[in-house]
Amino acid sequence: MGALVAVSSVKVFPLHRRRQLVSGIARVLSAKQGDEANRFWRDTAKELLRQLGKSGISLPQAEEEVRTLLHYVLAEMQQQKQAAV
Repeated sequence: MGALVAVSSVKVFPLHRRRQLVSGIARVLSAKQGDEANRFWRDTAKELLRQLGKSGISLPQAEEEVRTLLHYVLAEMQQQKQAAV
């Protein structure tokens, strides 16, 4: 008898495609500096990981979602900065 392997087959709308989420996080992070910005991002990432886990997303998949989101947030921050110039 073989071992059962759990595979996450739950699909979620990608975090980085949620425009309000991306722009909202970018706006808040742009207004914060140093430890305050780091703390905000860590708290946000932990909450998103918790929510994705509750939705049935595997931890590796959830972590990848949050990493991708961060890249889009950073790009959005750059765009917001350039638009303000």
